[in-house]
Amino acid sequence: MEKKRKLKFPDTAFLLMVIIFIAALLTYIVPAGEFDRITDEETGRTLVQAGTYHLTQGNPTSLVELMSSVFRGLVRASEIVAFVFVVGGSFGIVSRTGAIAAGISALIKKLHGSESILIALIMTVFAICGATFGMAEESLPFVVILVVAALKMGYDPIVGVSMVVVGIYCGYSPGPLNPFNTGIAQGIAELPTFSGIGLRLLLMVGALIIAIFFTIRHGHKYKKENNDNDAILATYEIPEERDLNKTDILVLLTLAATIIGLIFGVVKYGWYFIEISALFFGMGILVGFIYHKTNLEKIALDFVAGACEMTTAAIFIGLSRAILVILEDGIIMDSIVYYLSLPLGKLNNVFGAWGIYISQGLINIFIPSSTGQAVVVMPILSPLSDVINVSRQTAVLAYQAGDGFWNMITPTHSVLMASLGLAKVPFGKWFKFAFPLVLAWTIWVFVVLAIAVIIGYGPF
Repeated sequence: MEKKRKLKFPDTAFLLMVIIFIAALLTYIVPAGEFDRITDEETGRTLVQAGTYHLTQGNPTSLVELMSSVFRGLVRASEIVAFVFVVGGSFGIVSRTGAIAAGISALIKKLHGSESILIALIMTVFAICGATFGMAEESLPFVVILVVAALKMGYDPIVGVSMVVVGIYCGYSPGPLNPFNTGIAQGIAELPTFSGIGLRLLLMVGALIIAIFFTIRHGHKYKKENNDNDAILATYEIPEERDLNKTDILVLLTLAATIIGLIFGVVKYGWYFIEISALFFGMGILVGFIYHKTNLEKIALDFVAGACEMTTAAIFIGLSRAILVILEDGIIMDSIVYYLSLPLGKLNNVFGAWGIYISQGLINIFIPSSTGQAVVVMPILSPLSDVINVSRQTAVLAYQAGDGFWNMITPTHSVLMASLGLAKVPFGKWFKFAFPLVLAWTIWVFVVLAIAVIIGYGPF
C-alpha cells in the first residue's frame, strides 16, 4: 500500500528564492513610479511626500540582473551581515562558558518550593536576554534543563518551553535594546538607534505579565489533572548540573556590565553598528580570558563557532535584500507602497497601525527571521508610514510585535520548532496553549499602538 505523503511547509530559503523570482516578474507587470522625497532638516531623515506619486520609465529585470541579485543583496547588506557575525561570535564565547545555565540552575535550587515565583523570575531573566542582546538560538541548550525542572515541579513540558521561548520573545519582540530587530529596523527607517525606548519597555512589561499569567495558569491546571511525571521524566536525557562558581559569576557580571554599557553608549553617544559590535566583541574577548585564561586559540575557536551559528541568518539577510535590489532597480518599490497606501490611507491612523501589525504577523509565517523580515519590509513600511501619516517609530514597533509575538504560533520558526523537538511537544498541543496567548498579546499590542498614534510616537 502506498504511503500518504505528508504536507511539508517549504523552507524559508526556498520561499525567499521564489519571492526573488516573483519580484523580477513584477518589474514587467507593475507600473514603474516614484514619490518625491525631501530631507527633514531637524532629523536628517529622507521623507516621502504624500500625494506626489507619479509614473516613470520602467526598468524590467534582465536575466543577468536576476542571477546577480543575491550577490548584490549581500553586498548592500554587508554592514548588517558583518554585525550579525560579530555579535553572534561574541555571544558564542559567552554561551560556551555555561555560566548562564549554571546561574539558572542556582536560581532553581534557591526557589525550590516557590514554583510561581520561580517561573516569573526565569521568564523575566530570559525576557531581559531577548530585550538586550537578542537571545534566540542561544536559548536551545536551556530548553531541556527547564523542561526537566518543570516536570520535577509537577508541571508538563509546555511550561518548560514557555519559560525559555515565550520568556525570550516577551523581550525580543519589543526589543528595547535588541540589535537584531530594533537596531536594524530603526537603521533602515533612518531613526536614532534604540530611540523610543519608553514605549518599548511598556510593551515588554505588559507582554511579560500576560505570558507569566498564562504559563502559571497552564501549569497549575496540569498539576491538578496529573499526579505522576516520573514516566515522562524517564524519556528525557537529564542534563548534567553544576554549581555556580566564581568564574560563572565573573562572566555574568561582565555580561551585565556590557548591557549597562550598551544602554549608556546608545543613550549618551548614539552608538550604532560599529560601536555596538566593538562593545560586544570586547565583551567576548574578556569573557574568553576569564574562562580560558590565556588560551587564545580556544577563544578564537569559540568566536568562530558562535559566528558559524549565524550563517543561516546572514544568508537569509542576503536573500531578503536581493528582493529589494530587484524592486528598487526595477523602480516599482514606490509603486507597491502607493498601492498599499490606498486602502490603509482610508483608515483611521490607529487602524492603519493595527493593519501594519497584522500584516507583519502574516508575513512572519513566510519570513520568520527578524533580521530578514526587517530588511524586506522596513524599506516598504518607512515610506508607507509617511504616506498614511503614521510615524516611522510606530511602524517599526508594529513590525517588531508582528514579527516576534507571532513566532509563538509560526510552524516555520526554527527556534520554536527546535525547542518543541527537544521538549518532545507536538506542535498541535503547543498551538492550543500558544494561540490564546498570542490573542491576548495582540489586544495589548493594539493598546500600545493606539497610544503610539495618539502621542505621535517619534524618533526620541
